Amino acid sequence: MPRWTIGVISLLAVIFTISGLWAQSGVPVSAKSFVIMDADTGRVLLSRNSDLLHPPASTLKVATALIALNTLDLNDSVRVSRYAASAPPSKVYLRAGKTYSVKDILYGVLLGSGNDAARAIAEKICGSESRFGKYMTKRVRIWGAYRSNFKNASGLPAADQYSTARDMALIMRRAMLNPTFAQILSTKSYKIEGGSKIYNHDRFLFTIPYAMGGKTGFTRASQHTYVGMFENRGRHIIISVMGSKTKQKWADRRVLIEKGFELCGTPIAQLAAVEEQLRHPRLGHAHKLPKSRSKKRYVSRKHRKKRAKRVACRHHRQGNSATKASMVYRKSEKKVRNRSSKSKHRSRLKKRKQRSPQDRKVKVQIRVAKER
Repeated sequence: MPRWTIGVISLLAVIFTISGLWAQSGVPVSAKSFVIMDADTGRVLLSRNSDLLHPPASTLKVATALIALNTLDLNDSVRVSRYAASAPPSKVYLRAGKTYSVKDILYGVLLGSGNDAARAIAEKICGSESRFGKYMTKRVRIWGAYRSNFKNASGLPAADQYSTARDMALIMRRAMLNPTFAQILSTKSYKIEGGSKIYNHDRFLFTIPYAMGGKTGFTRASQHTYVGMFENRGRHIIISVMGSKTKQKWADRRVLIEKGFELCGTPIAQLAAVEEQLRHPRLGHAHKLPKSRSKKRYVSRKHRKKRAKRVACRHHRQGNSATKASMVYRKSEKKVRNRSSKSKHRSRLKKRKQRSPQDRKVKVQIRVAKER
């Protein structure tokens, strides 16, 4: 059989598989599983693979924040450990050894999706993140999320950690009944005391009037996940999505929002594709913590060295001798040292003259002749 025939057959198989999934759920989305739930009654309006076990990624932080609100007071203090501060991104850059309020930590968990904040709150409640994962698993199963098993508080990849689209919708429905949780999740931006301003990762809060709050998530294993609540003319829906492709994540969610309100009897107009163009300053870029003076000095010295090398290369390209180019580089490099060293060393370098290798060689020969 020719190779092109095998390729055509494979392509047709993929097309028929996708068409079958679309026909099964009635909506063209790339997600592996999703649930549209009536938040007022808890009834599932539409679903695809709703009980498929899947890594939840950062949508797990919905359960983390709800348990924290049920356990702690907003004014309680949380001391950040080195383990919590060393969490990989995404993070809100909490400082190890510093104390924050539970309120600030929860905003960091739900708005900034901070893995460091999730670890800190887990250690506050149970002493360690692993024990918190076991405790959280017991709690969500009491709430009805029987197909969920959590190992940490952040949703970072972990062995035997999974949930389902149905379970995450159930957890979200219970969480939004808490007025403090709903208020935090609907906030667009927040300034952590002693830290930076963080923005909500749910772009629907900035683009459509129906959004009440949502939580995004992403890891390589889970792809893009999302759970959020929306309201239109007194009817509330929850959409829970797992395994969306990167280029279609926001399109998938828009389709499910439109379909959910249609099934509720309160249809809306087609949503414009504006979420993809929305950008917020991210921590670690425009809003990263200020560097120490020594760090700034090191970076500026490194930049000046690079500039000195470029000057030397330019002299070499212009036809100057290699000796002159090296002298220019050494002179620029010593200027760098002058700016970053102590005053005594600086004055000593200023008095030192620049000599070519040939001048040094002649000087050595004169010294040897005098000694003889």
